[in-house]
Amino acid sequence: MSMLKQGFRRDRLQSDKKVKAHVKAFYKIMDDMQKLADSVDLSIDYNEDNINDYLDYRDLDPMEKFLVLGKINDRKNGKSNNS
Repeated sequence: MSMLKQGFRRDRLQSDKKVKAHVKAFYKIMDDMQKLADSVDLSIDYNEDNINDYLDYRDLDPMEKFLVLGKINDRKNGKSNNS
């Protein structure tokens, strides 16, 4: 294999490793948000302004709030956790 092809192969493998790490981190965040949504009391009305007051876990950034509120809404409406 020529030196040029070896360099391209190494670059592609490094890029694939970075993508794999990003995907793995994304699914870890999704799993954390699912656990949070499963642990909250459904009788309370949550919104973007008060969700951090009810969670002892940590302060959520806007995207995490969006994910958790969506999962809570799905639980209230009886939708499956996997959809």
